[in-house]
Amino acid sequence: MHKTLSTISSLVILSLIGIFVFYVFNFSLDFPFQDDVTLLEFINSTQISPWDWSRFFQALFRVDNDHSIVIPRLIAWFDYLIFGQVNFQHLIWLTLFELIVILYLLFRLFNRQKIHLIYFTPVAFLWLQPQYHEVSNWAITGLQHAHVSLFLLVSLTLITEKKSFALAWAILLAFLASFTFGNGFIVFISIAYVYALQKNWKNALIICFCLVLFFACYLQIYQMGQAAKFHWNIQHIFLSFVGFIGATAMEFPKLGLSLSWGIGIGVVAFFIFYSLDFWKFQFKYQDQATYLGILAFILFSAGLIALVRSAENYTIYSRFQLYAALSMIIVYLLLLPQVNKPYKRIILIISLLYSISFNTLAYFNHINSQQYQKMSFIADRINWQNNHSQLSVSSGFLWNAKPIFELAEKNKVYSINNTWTSPSQLNKAKSLSRQTFSLQAKEYQVVMQQKHATWLNHYYWLEFQNFPFSTELNAQWFICLQSQTHPKLSYILPIQFALNGKKNFLMMENYRASYGSIKINHESIQAGEFDMYLLLRESNHQVGKQELYKLDQTILVDSQSHKLSLE
Repeated sequence: MHKTLSTISSLVILSLIGIFVFYVFNFSLDFPFQDDVTLLEFINSTQISPWDWSRFFQALFRVDNDHSIVIPRLIAWFDYLIFGQVNFQHLIWLTLFELIVILYLLFRLFNRQKIHLIYFTPVAFLWLQPQYHEVSNWAITGLQHAHVSLFLLVSLTLITEKKSFALAWAILLAFLASFTFGNGFIVFISIAYVYALQKNWKNALIICFCLVLFFACYLQIYQMGQAAKFHWNIQHIFLSFVGFIGATAMEFPKLGLSLSWGIGIGVVAFFIFYSLDFWKFQFKYQDQATYLGILAFILFSAGLIALVRSAENYTIYSRFQLYAALSMIIVYLLLLPQVNKPYKRIILIISLLYSISFNTLAYFNHINSQQYQKMSFIADRINWQNNHSQLSVSSGFLWNAKPIFELAEKNKVYSINNTWTSPSQLNKAKSLSRQTFSLQAKEYQVVMQQKHATWLNHYYWLEFQNFPFSTELNAQWFICLQSQTHPKLSYILPIQFALNGKKNFLMMENYRASYGSIKINHESIQAGEFDMYLLLRESNHQVGKQELYKLDQTILVDSQSHKLSLE
């Protein structure tokens, strides 16, 4: 029975790894999204002749939006040197590898407890899921958060296992983390905290000195970025803080936000209790220091993020939900050795129920949005190749990023190629009447505020009901815009279908509903009147001669009034 249970547990964990790998491979694409452009900007700077080491290091250590991203820049540059062009999918795959390595390090911590493998399955369910898709499927955020987490776990493992030169390695890893992302310096604090728990004051002071040294260097190059806003709304800060920590609960309908606050408060109380427990009885369970060090990092990170990102409202970002999953894992692993065997089984059952539900809901809630994001990237590869435009980002972002893209293509640092046949070249379009399918335009204007500027983010949603064709997940539908006066001017946008209800899905209905919308950043489209087509994408890599339907509506973009209308 024991061997059979071990085999089943191993198969479950390996299956979860396989599903997660498939998910990342399927929804990743070689396309620079938003902040990924900063990596292209750095590689562009390395192409200036003659070579200048001073210019290279200045670009490498430049602070972007409050973050020192030396390590992500170096990795992107090495990818360029190895392959001749930077490939953002390679960077995502590297993050995937690191996330699996982190799972292995968590297994090493678990394995010290010498209990049955089945107790590790909740860890795999909590870790291998798409809630933190902004880490697993976005190049630059993946390089940032995965590396910081990896540096943290390796440094604390070296310290608590008392490896040779553990202090030196921990300091090096903490410096690397600090030059990876804005919260990387908290690795210093976590290491110092572990040494303080062990009452190793000498090493704790050495780590504190290294932290001061880092800030002395960092402040020489620091400029406050656009994201940092110190508005002291205590309620927003506190609720965002505990919400970050308990954010795994956000996948559960209706109760998600309140439950996340409750879990967050529970984790903080748990951390304080076991910190005091270890301080009094540190020889009771040495690995407790490792878990408390990881929790210290998560709590400090959540506090920092809440402080600078919660100026106007409660804020929970997908990229930071990585730490929410990790906090649940650490609490679970820390709790297991504290209880007797009968209670271990109760904890296992509760953890399995929560983690399996969470994992299933995370895939259900996020697969649709991840497919839409990939379709947006495919569309923008075509839009860029066709007319140097991108419609998945705001016109203000495109205005700033366009010179970087163009220089990258000129230097052959990166290229965007996608086979594309304009609707004007297709003669097999079928007609769709307004009674069969029609769109309604809704205008949105959002005031965006940052430290140095305020601007209007202006865009439209084209909404529809009762889509006349299949909405199955493998049916990828686009809207094509074809200029009536310029045959070579065309755009393509992905259709975002709403999720079907969970009850409907369980009743064997489609995963996606029959209604949805198309977002149009119309200020990035040239003025004029456009015919509209529905296009079905059939293959994984190309949009070519496929099913095409001409709509009985046209779209008018007026550049003078900055308006869009349907005719």
